[in-house]
Amino acid sequence: MSELNNLFSSYPLSELILLIVGLLAAGKSIWSLFEFWLQKIDIHVGERYRRQERWDNFDQKIDNLMANFDNHITAVAGKIDDLKKQNEQTHQRQEQMDRSLTLVQERLQETARGYLLDAHHKFCYEIGKIDDLSLQSIERRYLFYKTAGGDTFIDHLMEEIRALPRVNYYDKDQSSAKYRGEDIKND
Repeated sequence: MSELNNLFSSYPLSELILLIVGLLAAGKSIWSLFEFWLQKIDIHVGERYRRQERWDNFDQKIDNLMANFDNHITAVAGKIDDLKKQNEQTHQRQEQMDRSLTLVQERLQETARGYLLDAHHKFCYEIGKIDDLSLQSIERRYLFYKTAGGDTFIDHLMEEIRALPRVNYYDKDQSSAKYRGEDIKND
């Protein structure tokens, strides 16, 4: 305590108050400076923390996108496999239909060929004449036969059928009798 008495006796009270005010002002300045640097450090650390948090969120979003991308790739690969299977099945069905169509076409060709052969024998060898309606029907069958890929053997028969004389109105009774298989009596 003697030091305090010594201090008060050596300095006037106004200088002591001024010294105390100066020390308080210096302390306040030091405290403000400390708060300023603390705030700057907090801002810097906070910014760094926020930046790190953004990077973590970004990494998490990229991981989610990669997982979604992998899921989509897997789904697309599955759909591609399904489409390949469907394509294979469709191709097999198409081949089967092509074989069936070829078979049907061959049978139609054979049927038309048989019809044309029968018509040729009937009109050329039995009757010796042909009417326009029968010729038109035979020509239509001949077109079907050629469209189905018929050979040239029938071409020669068609030329013979086309060369036959036409049945006219006056020969109608005799021709119709021959069509029915009746004997024709010439008067």
